[in-house]
Order: sequence, then C-alpha cells, then structure tokens
Amino acid sequence: MTTKYKEDNLQKKRQKYQYNYTHIPPVAMVNKLSEEEEFSSPWRLMVAKVGFEILVNTIIVNRGDRGKSGAADDVKVFLIETVKETLAECNGFSRLKILWQGAKFMPKLLLGRLSINVDELDDLIKDIISSVSGDFLQAFAANVQQKLKLDSPKGRGDDLKDFQSLFKTIDLPAIAYTYEMDEVFASLQVAGPNPVMIERLTQPEPNFPVTDSHYQAVMGASDSLAAAYGEGRLYLANYGILNGAINGAFPEEQKYLYAPFALFAVPQEGDRRLRPVAIQCGQNPDEFPILTPNSNPYAWLCAKTMVQIADANFHEAVTHLARTHLFIGPFAIATHRQLRDSHPVSLLLRPHFQGMLAINNAAQEKLIAPGGGVNKILASTIDASRVFAVLGVQTYGFNAAMLPQQLQQRGVDDTDSLPIYPYRDDGILIWQAIHDWVNDYLTLYYADDVAVQQDTSLQAWAQELSDYHGGRVIDFGEAEGRLQTLTYLIDAITLIIFTASAQHAAVNFPQKDIMSYAPAMPTAGYAELQDLGEHTTKEDYLSLLPPLNQAQEQLKLLHLLGSAHFTQLGQYEDNHFLDSKVQVPLECFQNRLNEITDTIHERNCNRPPYEYLLPKNIPQSINI
Repeated sequence: MTTKYKEDNLQKKRQKYQYNYTHIPPVAMVNKLSEEEEFSSPWRLMVAKVGFEILVNTIIVNRGDRGKSGAADDVKVFLIETVKETLAECNGFSRLKILWQGAKFMPKLLLGRLSINVDELDDLIKDIISSVSGDFLQAFAANVQQKLKLDSPKGRGDDLKDFQSLFKTIDLPAIAYTYEMDEVFASLQVAGPNPVMIERLTQPEPNFPVTDSHYQAVMGASDSLAAAYGEGRLYLANYGILNGAINGAFPEEQKYLYAPFALFAVPQEGDRRLRPVAIQCGQNPDEFPILTPNSNPYAWLCAKTMVQIADANFHEAVTHLARTHLFIGPFAIATHRQLRDSHPVSLLLRPHFQGMLAINNAAQEKLIAPGGGVNKILASTIDASRVFAVLGVQTYGFNAAMLPQQLQQRGVDDTDSLPIYPYRDDGILIWQAIHDWVNDYLTLYYADDVAVQQDTSLQAWAQELSDYHGGRVIDFGEAEGRLQTLTYLIDAITLIIFTASAQHAAVNFPQKDIMSYAPAMPTAGYAELQDLGEHTTKEDYLSLLPPLNQAQEQLKLLHLLGSAHFTQLGQYEDNHFLDSKVQVPLECFQNRLNEITDTIHERNCNRPPYEYLLPKNIPQSINI
C-alpha cells in the first residue's frame, strides 16, 4: 500500500470525523456521525429486546392485568388498539405498511418474557402487516407513548408498596428490601453506582462540625474522632459542587437538589465494613442540623435519601456522562483522524470505541436535550446538568485519572484502613490485567522510548488530543503534549481502555439493579425539608420521593441503560489482529481475566456480592 494511498485515506477520515464544540459547549464531540459509526443490527436488536421488556411492564402497570391468559393477551390487545387508532389517523393508508423483517423478531421478543404461541403471533402479525411505512411507524410509536402517558400512575406514593407495584413483568431489584439499612447505605459508597466519591478525612471539615459526641453515639465510647483521624478510618462524601444548583421542574412538580456532607467510618475491630456516622443536608451548618443514626428514624431516612439524590445527580452528570462518555470521545475521533487503520495503536484501540460515538451522539440529541430523559428525572434544570457534565470533563485531568493515582489522591488505597472496597479491589485487578496486555502488545512494536518519539503519526495523534482545536483533553501527554516514553504510552492506552470498558461498566450497570427502584436512589427530591428533626414523619419522607409517574420514568430509563450488555472485555473479533505475534499476549490477557473471575467469585463469598467488574459483565466499549 503506497504512502499516497494511506495519506488519501486519512484525509477522507478527517473529513468524516470532524470536531464539534457546540453540541455540549465547549466539549469536543464528533460533528456528524458517519455511516461506519452507526449502531450495528445486533446492537439494535439487543436494545429492542430490553425496550420491549420495558414496554410490556409499562402496559401491565398502566392499564392493569386485563387478559384472562396473562400479560401476553394484554400486550396484544394494547398493540392492536393502537394500530387501529393510528391507521384511522393516517388518511390514505388502505393497509398497514410494516416490514415483515420487523415482524420476524417480535416472537423472539415476546417469548423472552411472555408465554405465547409463535404461530398464533405470526398469524396476528400477518393479518395486520405486509410492508413498512416510516410515517406510520413514527405515528404508531407516538401513539404508544401518548396512550401510556395518559394511563401512567397518578399522584404520590402512600406507601413503598406503590413503588414496588411499578415492577410487574420486570423483577423488583433486591435493593428494594434492604436500602433503608445503614450498612447498605454505606456500602453504596464503595460498591454502588458512584463508588468514586468518598475521600479520607485527615482533619475536621469547618462547615461540617461533627463532634466526639456525634461520633461516639454511633461508633461507641471506646472509639473517638481523634483515634479515627489518626488511624485513617474517617471518610467524607462532600457534594458541595451541587450547592446553588438551579432546581428543575418536570413535568409540573417542583424538584429539589441537595448539597450534603456525609461522614463514614470504619470500626476499629470486628465487622470492619464502612458505617455511616453523620449527615448534614446542606453546606451551611447554621441552616442544616447534623443528623446521625440515633436521630429521629424518619429524619435520618430523609437525610440518607438526600445524600442518595445528590449522589445520583453527581453520578449521572459527572461520573458517568462526563468522565466516561465525554472523556473518551475525543480519543475515538483523533484515532480515526491521525492513525491509519493498520497502525498498531489504532488496531488496539478501535474495538474499545465501538458504538461510543453513536451513543454519545444519541445522548446529546435526545437524552440530555431539553425534554429528554435527563431533563425528566434529574433534579436540576437541563442547563445546570449540562454544566455539571462540562465541569466534570474540565476538572478531570488525564494524567491524574489513572486508577492507582485516583485511589491514592482520595486516600482510599490503604486496604488496612478501608478493608472492604469492592470497586477499588476488583478495579485494580482489571487495571493491572489491561496494563499487562497493553505492555505486552505495545512492546511488540516499540522497542524503546526513541521508537515512540519517532512515530510521527502517534505524535500527531497526541498533539491533536491536547490541542484546543482538537480533542481538548486536559493534561494529556508529557512535555508539551508529546509522547516521550514507552512507559507513558502504555499507561495512557491502559487508561483509555480501562475507562471505555471497566470504568463505564462499574458506573453504568448499577443503574438497573439499584437506581431503577426510585426509593433506593431517587434522581430528584420533591420536598425541601430543611428542618429535619424530632417532628419528621413518614409522610415527610414519602413527600421527598418522586411522584409515581416520575418513579416510572426513572425505572424505564435506568433499567434500559443498565441492561444492555454488548461485547465482552478481551473478546476481539476473529482475525482482528492479523499479526501472529499478538496471539500469545492476547491469550495471556484472556487467561488473566479468567483468573480474575475466579478471584472475584471467591471474594464474593466473604463480602456483599459485587459483580459489576466480573470480566463477563464488562463490555469492550461504551455502547449504551
């Protein structure tokens, strides 16, 4: 292949992969999605299956169980009703124009959750469809949404059973039975959707004046704050970044976001799991009293819920969207623009970008647009949520984002002081496995630092990533944005792959198991409740939770995002690496992932099970 051909191909790629800084200003995103980056058919079918599960659940919840033979009849009745209504609205349609190809997979979708005869469904479909009309399908989908919206649950929950009743054909998450327990509340800081928040507290926080009296009432008279500070057993979650955020309202209900402090401690002996000590529901101690597990039970439950609301909003805007999706996006663009397809770094990285530009593009067009899912369920206005995301990107320097450095920076790397931290412990295993794989792979092509320095394509890639007119990646590269050493290149590629695979898995998939059940982790508060104390009641607590229609929106969105597993870490397509020298290090990587699987299973026998970083549960890329 001639040099001119390679350069011409790169020029074509640069035309297809151009930067845009206005989709989510000023973050670097792809300007327009190329055909090559569109979602694949297998991915679409996977998401359609999950979407159909949610549709069935929503129909049964909203319309009741009307059929004599179970949920399948109810779903068929609803769809037939909606088809007829849509057909009546679409003047000029003498017959339904729906592709038979679309019908062929519907039995599989139905059979995944419902008991129904395939031939019966085939006959039903054949009776009412023969070919597709995009206009009809669009009108049909709109009518489905409108009918379900009109039938959606009304009002506030009078009891937690009202929230549990939103799960009919979808399993109620196990967290529904345990989330009120203090040990579960604490465990979410180290094994939940946002396991990156706590930091070791080495000195008192001036705006959070916890006293020895507060501390000893929870941890016992034989312990003290001084001892906990000295032994490194105190950990703080500070949501001050949310202070002053503009509260949103959607669709009509006023929403509230809180900026609490939450203090946790590890006992000196015995059960050394993290325990909650105190919560202050705002940043100003003159306005917000300090509450502990010994406070009024409903005041304490409200305080924990406010922490969960803050955690959910920080998680979605910063930890999830900003520091996985938006953080990795520029690397995909620059890789296509600066590295030919056969370049060893491009070959290694591209599988870890599969579907990412497509999901990021869909997110900015729909999910985080006005009226989209984020606007519906998060507490702040959509503009404020987007600002949090931008801050999340701009305060996340690349070189400080390496997992070992992140853990050390937060003071949570000491396994003696903080012995039970599943995200940390399993994450380090995956990090090291990826690091070893990247090391073994790159040393096949780069003998030393000089080889890295002399790779002009790689240097152009690095320069573009850090350039203001390029990827705008904060703190990427070594001297003046260049790549000087093989060691740094290995670390950098490890971070890119880890973030696109394991880090995203750790923060994405708990959305289904934990966040889809609104009381466990509401995405917005619906009462101010500044004056929590002895007078706080169950009714106050229930007023804090989302209205049932909003709880259902939270269920639908987060169940979908947390259910779609596509590809698996370490499983590259056949013949992706044509160089036979890659086979041995790749097999070593795959074998190491199998060993890690066994290690995590063993750990889960001695801790609350944590499976989000099991290799089989980690996709290769950010594709949902």
